[in-house]
Amino acid sequence: MILVLDPQASDALIADVVKSAEDLGWRCELSRGEDQIVIGLTGDGDPAALEAALEHHSDVDVVPVLSRADYNRLRIRRRLMTGLASGLGLLTAMGAGAPVIGFLLPPKGTLGENDFVKVATEGELESRPAKQVTLFGRTMLVIRGGGARYFAVSAICTHMSVCHLEWRPERNLLVCPCHGGAFDPYGNVVAGPPSIPLATYGVEKVGDALYLRREG
Repeated sequence: MILVLDPQASDALIADVVKSAEDLGWRCELSRGEDQIVIGLTGDGDPAALEAALEHHSDVDVVPVLSRADYNRLRIRRRLMTGLASGLGLLTAMGAGAPVIGFLLPPKGTLGENDFVKVATEGELESRPAKQVTLFGRTMLVIRGGGARYFAVSAICTHMSVCHLEWRPERNLLVCPCHGGAFDPYGNVVAGPPSIPLATYGVEKVGDALYLRREG
């Protein structure tokens, strides 16, 4: 489980939340980000008891984290349902005839599978070292490295597949706020518990614009 607090939460509130969790048998790992403060919990504590203990803290969100086995089972079920829905939709469209199929096709001028997709400009990444984008059905970070180099990597930690990574330019690392895992800009694991590297994507610069190419 993880606890999510406002980034401006007071030290007193954080200390009270940590004490409440530790009193119930949880071990706490604190990570401060620009958008949130995350307290990663490990141990054999009772989730229901923790939620009850923190019920009076309306500014603390208790977020359950699925085990890898549970998460994989959830993904399999989702893919199965998506496949069934797509199959039924295709049969319906075919039965309705060509005019409906033509209506469902993307209009002319939309991006094809092999087109460039603009994700940022160099100017954007001068004022901030990283930009989160959702593209190709994936959440990723576009990062400005040293020597005017740019990287695009998955923003989702491979340890539990539910935590969003944060780019720490002072360490030149992507860090998971849930359990402290870390990756370099090339997606390689540099600190556990993750053992699987991140997916990476090639960034191409055209003028001041940064593009990713859709996978064929």
